[in-house]
Amino acid sequence: MSLSVLAPTRTVLMISDDALLMYSIGARGVKLVETVPWSVENFEDEVSLIISKECGSKPVLIVNDMVEQHYRKEKVPRVSFLDKRSVVSRKLHVAFPNYAVRAALPLKEKVEKTDKSVAGDVFLFAAVPATDAFKKTLTAATKSMVSIAGVVLLPVESSDMVKKLAEKLASKNQTKTRWTIFMGQHQGGGLRQIVIKDGDLALTRMTPIIESGGDPEIWASEVQQEFQATMSYLSRFGFDAEDGLNVIMVSEPEAGEKVGALIDVPCNFHSLSADDVARIMHLNLGHQDNYYLADSLHLSWIGKKSKFILPMKAKQIDLVSKPRKAAVFGIVLLLLGGAFQSYNFVDLYQKFTEANSDLEAAEQRYKQLDLYYRKELKRKADLGFDIQLIQSSLSVHDRIMKDKIPIIHFFGKVGEALRRDMRIDQIQLTRGGDIKNSGVFGNNKKRPLFWSSMQMTFPSNTNAKKGNEEVRALNARLQKLLPGHAVEVSKMLEDYEYSEEIVVETGSSSTKASEQDYVAEIKVEGPFVDD
Repeated sequence: MSLSVLAPTRTVLMISDDALLMYSIGARGVKLVETVPWSVENFEDEVSLIISKECGSKPVLIVNDMVEQHYRKEKVPRVSFLDKRSVVSRKLHVAFPNYAVRAALPLKEKVEKTDKSVAGDVFLFAAVPATDAFKKTLTAATKSMVSIAGVVLLPVESSDMVKKLAEKLASKNQTKTRWTIFMGQHQGGGLRQIVIKDGDLALTRMTPIIESGGDPEIWASEVQQEFQATMSYLSRFGFDAEDGLNVIMVSEPEAGEKVGALIDVPCNFHSLSADDVARIMHLNLGHQDNYYLADSLHLSWIGKKSKFILPMKAKQIDLVSKPRKAAVFGIVLLLLGGAFQSYNFVDLYQKFTEANSDLEAAEQRYKQLDLYYRKELKRKADLGFDIQLIQSSLSVHDRIMKDKIPIIHFFGKVGEALRRDMRIDQIQLTRGGDIKNSGVFGNNKKRPLFWSSMQMTFPSNTNAKKGNEEVRALNARLQKLLPGHAVEVSKMLEDYEYSEEIVVETGSSSTKASEQDYVAEIKVEGPFVDD
């Protein structure tokens, strides 16, 4: 099932400066139902009727896309969780005392404590005036008797779309960029620019320009002028070319290329149609008369949300939405949620208290033991004992004993394995070295203390097969008597040679065999220790 089917169906009322644009958002995409100018007589009745009839009484989402939107970054001191809401509300009121519709959004940015200021969190404060247009829209929604999903600001709710679009457009070898500017013209003719920094909204502008579809050079020139104005604002916000910049333009192909040619700021420029963006972002636009306008993209993205980034708050909104909620259900739900949260809070507080108490007790024990240790060191030093020297001597002794080769033990086990019937003509023993030089047990991760090679000579008239069996039996006895060692037969009787030197001749092997003694060899490595 596609995301467009699962997304909520809504009626979106987009407030622009010239008119109210009414959209239907659903499985068929984004449809512009009606454009209602603010000067229409009986505005509230007309809009209410359209919501009920043509839009099917779906929940209403009010999206503000007007020029007059006010934003401000504010630092809020870090306080307790219970006090934070009141502190933020108070600072928001101080920042925008004359605007009834406002809200605050916590940002990822933090302010650390300095000598002159306390630590704090950074919030984005947003506010819009309660204009006649806003009041008319809210009244019309109230008269329609449908539920109101919320009141939001288009730039804020589209900022996450801009972030994800920039990530999808970035090439694998592209340096990570901190700034992205998204530009697109809307139905009313205004050019909406949304600027994000590190994923958060940094700036937005809505300016009038000529309608797209005319002379592309004139249109591109006006867009470039607005872009330059935006860059002048960004320079005040600390923009640095080394931070990296993405510029995404929704426009006709020819006009977009001309805009890209006019921009002289180093950036990653992308010119796309609304259909291209929808395909990349998996948005369902449905049929559009003009795929070079960007407002359908914003509304498709915002309309499918179940949770908004910054829902706006105002008394007028509360007066409409609160009476339509099921009061009893809400109270019961809040009580249950409050009881559950209270239980969790008490449980977490008890665990925190216990952990804090255990930590304090452990710190106290550590201080006592450390004090006792230092006193003992001083007492031993007064008696003439140098504890550190003793510890160092013991450490050296342990290292020496660790590398000591148990020769007597080894020879005793070899003699036990030989029994009465076998003897060794030559035995070599060498102290072990690096593991990379180990031939018998080279895959072992530890170092052998020694390597040993034992040679046995058998008369030339010995049965080679029986002789090999005896050598294998000796190898097995050695492996059993020397656990932790690697024992291997490195030469069998068939690999015969003269006892004093190797002779290489041509001729009959059967004739030469009678003149040779058999030599067998067993190698032992171990015991294995850590480096």
